[in-house]
Amino acid sequence: MNFTDAKEFLRIADMAYDAGDYQNAADIVERVARFAAYDGKGLSQEQLAELTHAVKNSIARFTDCPDEAIWEEASALGDMFRN
Repeated sequence: MNFTDAKEFLRIADMAYDAGDYQNAADIVERVARFAAYDGKGLSQEQLAELTHAVKNSIARFTDCPDEAIWEEASALGDMFRN
Protein backbone atom coordinates (compact mmCIF):
# COMPACT_ATOMS: atom_id res chain seq x y z
CA MET A 1 0.00 0.00 0.00
CA ASN A 2 1.13 3.55 -0.67
CA PHE A 3 -0.27 6.98 0.18
CA THR A 4 -2.57 7.12 -2.87
CA ASP A 5 -3.92 3.63 -2.17
CA ALA A 6 -4.53 4.48 1.48
CA LYS A 7 -6.49 7.62 0.61
CA GLU A 8 -8.56 5.65 -1.92
CA PHE A 9 -9.26 2.93 0.65
CA LEU A 10 -10.52 5.57 3.08
CA ARG A 11 -12.80 6.97 0.38
CA ILE A 12 -14.16 3.45 -0.18
CA ALA A 13 -14.60 3.01 3.58
CA ASP A 14 -16.62 6.23 3.71
CA MET A 15 -18.84 4.98 0.89
CA ALA A 16 -19.32 1.63 2.65
CA TYR A 17 -20.22 3.41 5.89
CA ASP A 18 -22.70 5.66 4.07
CA ALA A 19 -24.27 2.55 2.53
CA GLY A 20 -24.67 0.97 5.97
CA ASP A 21 -21.94 -1.63 5.45
CA TYR A 22 -20.35 -0.80 8.78
CA GLN A 23 -18.27 -3.95 9.19
CA ASN A 24 -16.65 -3.57 5.77
CA ALA A 25 -15.99 0.10 6.46
CA ALA A 26 -14.40 -0.72 9.82
CA ASP A 27 -12.23 -3.43 8.27
CA ILE A 28 -10.94 -1.02 5.63
CA VAL A 29 -10.28 1.74 8.16
CA GLU A 30 -8.41 -0.75 10.34
CA ARG A 31 -6.19 -1.76 7.43
CA VAL A 32 -5.32 1.85 6.62
CA ALA A 33 -4.87 2.73 10.30
CA ARG A 34 -2.34 -0.09 10.71
CA PHE A 35 -0.53 1.10 7.60
CA ALA A 36 -0.38 4.68 8.88
CA ALA A 37 0.64 3.69 12.40
CA TYR A 38 3.13 0.91 11.67
CA ASP A 39 4.01 0.51 7.99
CA GLY A 40 4.06 4.03 6.59
CA LYS A 41 7.79 4.53 6.92
CA GLY A 42 8.13 5.34 3.21
CA LEU A 43 5.74 8.27 3.50
CA SER A 44 6.89 11.85 3.81
CA GLN A 45 6.08 13.65 7.06
CA GLU A 46 3.37 15.62 5.26
CA GLN A 47 1.80 12.49 3.79
CA LEU A 48 1.90 10.71 7.14
CA ALA A 49 0.31 13.69 8.89
CA GLU A 50 -2.41 13.94 6.23
CA LEU A 51 -3.09 10.22 6.31
CA THR A 52 -3.17 10.12 10.11
CA HIS A 53 -5.65 13.00 10.14
CA ALA A 54 -7.83 11.25 7.54
CA VAL A 55 -7.76 7.97 9.48
CA LYS A 56 -8.75 9.74 12.69
CA ASN A 57 -11.65 11.39 10.86
CA SER A 58 -12.76 8.00 9.53
CA ILE A 59 -12.55 6.50 13.00
CA ALA A 60 -14.60 9.40 14.39
CA ARG A 61 -17.44 8.63 12.01
CA PHE A 62 -18.09 5.44 13.93
CA THR A 63 -19.26 7.36 17.00
CA ASP A 64 -22.64 7.45 15.23
CA CYS A 65 -22.54 3.80 14.18
CA PRO A 66 -25.72 1.99 15.20
CA ASP A 67 -23.76 -1.27 15.72
CA GLU A 68 -22.18 -0.90 19.15
CA ALA A 69 -19.68 -3.74 18.65
CA ILE A 70 -18.34 -2.16 15.46
CA TRP A 71 -18.26 1.24 17.17
CA GLU A 72 -16.13 -0.21 19.96
CA GLU A 73 -13.86 -1.98 17.46
CA ALA A 74 -13.33 1.23 15.48
CA SER A 75 -12.85 3.33 18.61
CA ALA A 76 -10.02 1.05 19.73
CA LEU A 77 -8.15 1.93 16.52
CA GLY A 78 -7.63 5.43 17.86
CA ASP A 79 -5.27 3.98 20.46
CA MET A 80 -2.72 3.42 17.69
CA PHE A 81 -2.31 7.19 17.39
CA ARG A 82 -2.14 8.21 21.04
CA ASN A 83 1.25 9.34 22.26
